[in-house]
Amino acid sequence: MHATSAAQFASSTTRIAPDLEQVRDDVWALGMPMPGGHIPYSLLYLLRDSADGIHVIDPGWDSKSNLQRVLRALASLGAAATDIRSITATHLHPDHIGMGPRLKQASGAPLQVHATEKEALYARGVGGWSPSVFSHVLDDWGVPANRRAEIEAILSATPPHPDVHVDRVLANNERLDIPGFDLVAMLTPGHTPGHLSLRDDARSIMFTGDHLLPTMHAGLGLGGPTNTNALTDYLDSLDTVSVYPDHEALPGHGYRFSGLAKRAGKSARHHLKRSREVAEVVADSPDSTIWQIAERLTWTAGWNRLEGFFLFSALSQTAIHRDFVAADGLARIAAHHR
Repeated sequence: MHATSAAQFASSTTRIAPDLEQVRDDVWALGMPMPGGHIPYSLLYLLRDSADGIHVIDPGWDSKSNLQRVLRALASLGAAATDIRSITATHLHPDHIGMGPRLKQASGAPLQVHATEKEALYARGVGGWSPSVFSHVLDDWGVPANRRAEIEAILSATPPHPDVHVDRVLANNERLDIPGFDLVAMLTPGHTPGHLSLRDDARSIMFTGDHLLPTMHAGLGLGGPTNTNALTDYLDSLDTVSVYPDHEALPGHGYRFSGLAKRAGKSARHHLKRSREVAEVVADSPDSTIWQIAERLTWTAGWNRLEGFFLFSALSQTAIHRDFVAADGLARIAAHHR
């Protein structure tokens, strides 16, 4: 994997959102600042169609300053908000779709996502869980009584999904209505159930959202409960994008890069390493709860430092890996490590 933008790579080290940069003819990237400090910015993309209309991919975190940042970028291209013809989000997280409503109001353009993301956006509770279901999940995970309150408290915190009205849903393998582009929506679930990657073969580019990133590995199962295993979905999705090894990856964070298939392989190995760790714990103590498994795993921040949402996320990831191992995970691990 190699960075294909010196400016974006430099921004990833300074943690300052990169300025507008041209990627291809009629394709630009713009860094959008984010609060919190953990991830400093997302990447918004502007496409200009053959009729001079503007199309936005992943509008970014909602704020007045970010809106002004986009308006200035449009002005530098000789365009305005009223020239926006469509707004597409790769997935439902607020650092990707949050400013969608503000841009819709300024432009009248439709906002589109995959149907599964629309359903999750309209759900209530953390990741789509209702309070009663959430409580049952914590029971199943074996969360100790003295730690339940801090996890349950996130139900009453700010909703994890922004208040967004979706105008149109995209299907897998659907071509987006952008004149002069041959942009295809590819369903790549795992990070969220309805995550999309967008591919333009003529330009050899792929907008990967949070599915594939240059400096981080995608978190799994962060879009609500599903009937499938998020890790299985994610590994299958990595196979999907790896069919296009020569496409330049235009991700949701960090910097654009080449070596898409190699990066996909590294992400698979990263998650399978955690699965092997879970498998070892389960083999040693088959009756362990999710909590008991999680406290024996290696966490970057340290298990004892995980609190609130981060504790919930760790338990959720552990459950995904446990279920993966209990199904066909061990065979898949062996296949990836021959």
